[in-house]
Amino acid sequence: MARQIKFTIGGFFNGYKTVEIAVWGSKVTCKILRDGLLNVDKKNFHAPEISAEHFAKLDALNIFAWEQNYSADSDDDTHWTLIFSEGKKIYRGRGSNAYPENFERFLDWLDEFFPTLEFVDRKRLERVTIEHSDETLTLDRREKTLTLDKKNSRHIYSVDDDEKIFDTCQHFIDGIDKTDLDDDSSSRAKFELVRHGGAVETFTTLYNENFLPGLTNFLNKIRDLMIDLTAEIFTPEPVEIAPREGKYIFCKVQFKGSYKSYTYQADDETLAVGDIVDVPVGRNNDITQAKLVEIGYFDEYEAPFPIDRIKKIIGKHTADAWENL
Repeated sequence: MARQIKFTIGGFFNGYKTVEIAVWGSKVTCKILRDGLLNVDKKNFHAPEISAEHFAKLDALNIFAWEQNYSADSDDDTHWTLIFSEGKKIYRGRGSNAYPENFERFLDWLDEFFPTLEFVDRKRLERVTIEHSDETLTLDRREKTLTLDKKNSRHIYSVDDDEKIFDTCQHFIDGIDKTDLDDDSSSRAKFELVRHGGAVETFTTLYNENFLPGLTNFLNKIRDLMIDLTAEIFTPEPVEIAPREGKYIFCKVQFKGSYKSYTYQADDETLAVGDIVDVPVGRNNDITQAKLVEIGYFDEYEAPFPIDRIKKIIGKHTADAWENL
């Protein structure tokens, strides 16, 4: 059965990409009609024979069930149109800053034919691996799986909403302080990130019973998104240590509208996660409000930052002021 696709996506400032795909049996012909603002030059080429697996991915999109119009108010300035025919059936749809639920899967499908057009961001996370102690957690977008390798067992779960999972991953990773650590491997969590373009990034971060750099909160969000996840991750669970005399208090805070966290020292033992605090920011130490998201207690030799170089939390602020920022 013959299938044909004509797809355009883009915006006023960056121009549009327009492509055509025609499929007869297992043979595929592709055309690039437009690429960007000025490049309007029809380019024809024969793609490799399409596999049954690739056909199955297209069928799974159920494009004929898509609505004809998608629209949302946004500063994104992204518009798209699609004509898809299969035999005598034809779908004509368009969108303005809004998309069908599985639209990203469609871009993935196109990207295999037109990799140079980058329908998919080359920096998109495809696989995230986190190692801690004797356990490894792997999230794989292509396989749509979460795999937990423990010392004596392996647990594999199906990931239904990989877009939310990997958005959560990206927000978490953006907020990590990628600082150099000492040789105490028991305090480390090691990360490996594989991007869509093939780039691989590795780093380590502190993760122990005293100081949790967002990892526990991240794992809780993963659990919220995967209701079938039953295995414990990175057990035994880190425990919160109560304040002790002589300990230095270190806190991580987040500013309004940001996922990234910053470390400050504090003297107030009554501070709790969720408090709104005043902190000095920048060279001029401008006073800014932030939300306290983590607390740790350290001896001086254990401190994650030099005591004499880290800025201090000034004091608590009111929650009302935070809501009005």
